[in-house]
Amino acid sequence: MSDTTSELPTRRWREVVPELPELSDPAAITAERLLLLVHYDLDWDSWIGEHRHRYWDELLPARVRAATYRADSLATWWSLLAQALPITVTDRARRLEVAQLLTEPSAPVLTLLRDQLPALILRVRIIAETVADKRQAAADSADRGEG
Repeated sequence: MSDTTSELPTRRWREVVPELPELSDPAAITAERLLLLVHYDLDWDSWIGEHRHRYWDELLPARVRAATYRADSLATWWSLLAQALPITVTDRARRLEVAQLLTEPSAPVLTLLRDQLPALILRVRIIAETVADKRQAAADSADRGEG
């Protein structure tokens, strides 16, 4: 990959939670990064926005799992998921990262998404909630004139 890992959107999000142990398996790293990109590129103005309370425990796992069993490649997996959720990648850096990740070996990543999905979603949820908390804290600080 030509980009340095610190420039990747998923790396920036991941770095917000230094206490979360790094993954070492390349397939697990790819799966986590793809799930982060799915989360951050959801079209929350679609039907899914009305179902936020079911998102982490029902909607995301069910749709990811269904796509993993229907897909034979990461590109097909992404396409199925993009339609099911829906996903709209509007940021250039994120589009580039998705495109790069979709060229990784598919079989090991799809296997991990099938076999370890709850653990991967837990990690993504921890990262996403920590990023949201930090953004909220920064916004609150700016509102109080501290920034």
